Amino acid sequence: MTAPSRSNIAPRAKTGFGSFHLLVVKQLGLAVPHTPVPSVFFRPARMHANYARLVELSHAAHLRGRSLLGLDPRDIALARLYSYSFRAHTIGVFHATASALPSEGDTPPAALPLRTLALQSLAELASQTMDPIPRDGRALVSTFHLYHQRLTRVETTLDLWRSLYPQPKLNQAASWFSKHIDTIRQGSGLHTMSDLAPLEQASFTVPNLGITICPLVYGDFHSWNLAWLPEPASGVPCHQHAQGVEIHLGYGPLHGATILGDAEAEVREGYAMPIPPGTRHGYVNRGPLPHHVPFVFGSFHTGGWGVFLDVEPQPPAPEQLTPVAVTSRAMRGTILLERELERAAQRLAAVRYQLIPARVTDRHGTGGLELSVARVTPRGTDWRHDEFAAVSVVRGRGELVLAGETRPLAPHDHFGLPGGLTAHIRQTGTDPLVLLDVILKPGESSGRFGLT
Repeated sequence: MTAPSRSNIAPRAKTGFGSFHLLVVKQLGLAVPHTPVPSVFFRPARMHANYARLVELSHAAHLRGRSLLGLDPRDIALARLYSYSFRAHTIGVFHATASALPSEGDTPPAALPLRTLALQSLAELASQTMDPIPRDGRALVSTFHLYHQRLTRVETTLDLWRSLYPQPKLNQAASWFSKHIDTIRQGSGLHTMSDLAPLEQASFTVPNLGITICPLVYGDFHSWNLAWLPEPASGVPCHQHAQGVEIHLGYGPLHGATILGDAEAEVREGYAMPIPPGTRHGYVNRGPLPHHVPFVFGSFHTGGWGVFLDVEPQPPAPEQLTPVAVTSRAMRGTILLERELERAAQRLAAVRYQLIPARVTDRHGTGGLELSVARVTPRGTDWRHDEFAAVSVVRGRGELVLAGETRPLAPHDHFGLPGGLTAHIRQTGTDPLVLLDVILKPGESSGRFGLT
């Protein structure tokens, strides 16, 4: 992850026990401290100049009665980008921080109101993910504004709590929260997430399955995630989703069996398996290496993975599973992914084409996931589409230009491209730049996607 330039970081404000902290203390009925509180706990976050400008613009708009007049399209685009970056932490930092806080029994009675306020604020941040991010000025004046206000409230509450009633577990939870949020807040608005390893205090363990889910990109109704399976014997226990559609992605080296319905297919090379709602699926690792499973999940009914928990264990009896070839009809459109990536890399001109159509997974209005591959050249490619796209860099190095900002791209990077915005992507390294992208749309619609 590229460190932000110091020249783009807004200076720190003065530190100290401010009026907002005193207001929180009084509203919660806490005693106002008679001794100075270490100011290190109350330092307003450093932020990129773009982020600081959006904070000022949203505040000014609220002073004018939430007026949307005069907002620059670039600032609206940046507000959308920052908001989507925060959105990814619904089951990441927001959930993990709430789980990492001291329990009610381990919290001093006088600090319980602060604990309650922190948990309420984290729950509000997670619940905000249920609301789509607008494409107009409301993205700045409402969505971005609410994210900033709620994040500030969480940090202020945690800082106040650990200053008045210090606990090692609390200090660690508060520090990790701010560290992850600062990664976004101190960036230009173009944020990427890597699938190489899970971040500390930023993942979700699925009840009844024991799988660690690491969120990477969250759109309005679908998300790109990583199922982290650290042990060589680890697999994905069989389960199904009532209203969610999914695509599992496997990259070599691997040796195992992927399960879909009553079919079990041996895999020794990369694959992509589309999964309709109500379909049992899982993975059995038979090789000596850990096999992590990137996956895309979505639904017009429930949103990205974990926005509404939609998972039911479905362990099959051994006699229920029929061995089949991975590309057989029983695997419902599963493809050999790494062969497709190699074909794309061999293309000399820029091209993007569909690998798995949306109709394969769409059922009863859930929407379907459309997986596409793109070869991008040094000349560059303009991307613009109607729906939010979750994008993964699978080969090569490149550069992303969006909303007037530029960010380098490398293998394992993931980013979101909001619908209606135009991005320019170009290859910068010697190896071909190959991307995968997924959009969620009705299966009967071809959608519109521009690539020039």
